[in-house]
Amino acid sequence: MASISLRGIRKSYGGGPEVVKGLDLEIANGEFMVFVGPSGCGKSTLLRMIAGLEDISAGQLLIGDTLANDIAPADRGIAMVFQSYALYPHMTVRDNMGFALKLAKVPEAEVRAAVGKVAEILQISHHLDHKPKALSGGERQRVAIGRAIVRQPKVFLFDEPLSNLDASLRVQTRVELAKLHKELGTTMIYVTHDQVEAMTLGDRVAVFNGGYMEQVGAPLELYQRPASRFVAGFIGAMRMNFLPCVDVAGRLPLPGTDGGISAADGLTLGIRPEHLNIVAPDQGCPARISLIEQLGDAQIVHATLRDSANSIAIKLHGDQARGLQAEQLIGFVPERGRAFLFDQAGRSVATH
Repeated sequence: MASISLRGIRKSYGGGPEVVKGLDLEIANGEFMVFVGPSGCGKSTLLRMIAGLEDISAGQLLIGDTLANDIAPADRGIAMVFQSYALYPHMTVRDNMGFALKLAKVPEAEVRAAVGKVAEILQISHHLDHKPKALSGGERQRVAIGRAIVRQPKVFLFDEPLSNLDASLRVQTRVELAKLHKELGTTMIYVTHDQVEAMTLGDRVAVFNGGYMEQVGAPLELYQRPASRFVAGFIGAMRMNFLPCVDVAGRLPLPGTDGGISAADGLTLGIRPEHLNIVAPDQGCPARISLIEQLGDAQIVHATLRDSANSIAIKLHGDQARGLQAEQLIGFVPERGRAFLFDQAGRSVATH
């Protein structure tokens, strides 16, 4: 196992614009760190720089206490699992998993023992003599993960490993990865664009945007105390509602207004759909229902503010939506302490 230190890391191609812009991050020994963000934000590029598959334009990468900028990928003690399984189709599962050890001249008996132990952990022992084409997508991904584990690396790198799986297999494999980390205790860095994966897997999550790291912290910290409008909108099962304060001033309590914050300051109010309650129109901010989505365990009420074109989503549970219908006028209010303010630059405004 090893820690990872990223100090002033930058990346550009051929003198063009930087795609990673001066990033600093400390990843502890044994930590499960997740990089999350939209396509093109720099998260996969950073992962490839850690692996040695991309050169570092500026800054320092330390693996443990060793400066690793110029160390060859094979000598970094890192194993990488890609989005594509990258298995050899002509080899059995056993040979795929043990291939790197055979290249390293490890005795055959040790290779078989190592592969057998890892196969038991991943519950694929019954597939060791099969070829990849006989396996499902989830089983192939477990083989790819197993191939990485048998090398006993200091650090595991995962680049969107679940993207090719269907929804049920993603959930199943996500649980297996979390169990695997607890069992191995090895440092893991996981790249995804899926915030649900990020929130459920990471000890900490780093949110990327346009080559910068917007915020890093424990999953609940990002959800409960987002540092920016971008983080607030990206983290959460449903997108946060954003409303100009001028549209709701006098109708909703603005967090921090007792401290002198004015609705005229160009601020934006942020409220998550699950933190809104429906009340009578004269008891909250009035809005007219445009659509109600039935999700089984929950209902999503979409409504438009009565005096503006801004719309909101309200998440209700159980039978809370009973009696509501399209075109009905309602009022909505946020749960106490659950609203956020963001300035014109998109940064969170302290309200306490």
